[in-house]
Amino acid sequence: MAGAASETIHDVVCGFCGLGCDDLSVEVEGRAIRAAGTVCPEAARLLRRLDVADRAASIAGSPAGFEEAAAAAHRLLAEARSPLIGGLGTDMAGAGALVDLATRFGGVLDHYASEGLFRNYAAAQRTGWLSVTLAEVRNRCDLLLVVGEDPGATWGRLFERLFPATPLFADAGRKVVFLGGGPGDKAKAQLSGAAVVHHASDDPVAALEALASLVAGRTPPGESFGGISGETLASLAGELRAARYAVVTWNAADLGDGDLVAERATGLVDALNVTTRAGVFPLGGRDNLIGVNQLMLWRLGYPLRTAVRGQASTHDGALFSTASALADADLLVWVSAFRPEPPPDFAGKVIALAHPETVFEKEPDVLIPVGTPGVDHAGTVFRMDSIVSLPLGALRVATLPGVAEAVRRIAEG
Repeated sequence: MAGAASETIHDVVCGFCGLGCDDLSVEVEGRAIRAAGTVCPEAARLLRRLDVADRAASIAGSPAGFEEAAAAAHRLLAEARSPLIGGLGTDMAGAGALVDLATRFGGVLDHYASEGLFRNYAAAQRTGWLSVTLAEVRNRCDLLLVVGEDPGATWGRLFERLFPATPLFADAGRKVVFLGGGPGDKAKAQLSGAAVVHHASDDPVAALEALASLVAGRTPPGESFGGISGETLASLAGELRAARYAVVTWNAADLGDGDLVAERATGLVDALNVTTRAGVFPLGGRDNLIGVNQLMLWRLGYPLRTAVRGQASTHDGALFSTASALADADLLVWVSAFRPEPPPDFAGKVIALAHPETVFEKEPDVLIPVGTPGVDHAGTVFRMDSIVSLPLGALRVATLPGVAEAVRRIAEG
């Protein structure tokens, strides 16, 4: 809007990656938005908005009014025999409305970023685990073991949040050990106040298993484990035993054997807790993944990857994953409000409740552009450690419906 006054809003909460940074500054001028000050590249990209007209709803690629598009979506749902309600990138209100939609019309519910979550679930179901919160890592952890590649590429401010300059309880001399890929320049800068060590490994699962044995006082047979010498691992095991609060973290979504990494990390933590304190801090939570999963548990008694049919719910982590459910679906309801995430390839009908900048390979049968929580309207999301719900505020006057409103209109027909 030409001539509109510029306003800077401070302490903005970011709901995109699951880390829950709550100290962002954002400049708003009319309907234009851009991040200012300390912000990761991902948040800067997803917060940025131009002062342009919103994308119109459409039916089969032709512009349509919101009510007309909602009615068309209702008809498709009423005719569908096996819908998949996927994407699920929405706030808690939108997630609740989508569960209501599944209860009414039937369908499988899965979040597009759930693969890492279910790799972790596989380990937790087999062995259980002792997890810690973000606050505990920040304030108590004195030795952090990072397994796999540097997660800083996905969570731009991760180590800034995990290792602040002045923790409440941890002593000086905090240490971070990278087991697998090495730290990038950003990670090194954020960890400038800590000792950083890298042990390259081509098989973190084997290295973690050997570490757990060494911590427990057993010497595993062999001279090298995952590309790391037994002597090096023995030294690391000693450091872990001496730590007052060790934490193991990993991103299962980026690890093909993420379930095994989670299981071995849990075994290591169990061994450490015999004589000291330790816990796991699994990474994840993109686009309110954790919040949507929590809501599913509250409402249905099952996590994501659950089918709702005839007022009954059935969970199967493999059968009802997005990739598997698409093979049996005749309708895809795709929801992505936080980012322009396109739907997967699908030969059937598609209803898209999508970020207005989404680029589709094929125009959906019904498109309803929706506003972004924390930008166009207020909302609530969960942080990656599942402990804290975060309130998102609106940064500008909404001209697009939120997911919850769009879903309610679709249900009404």
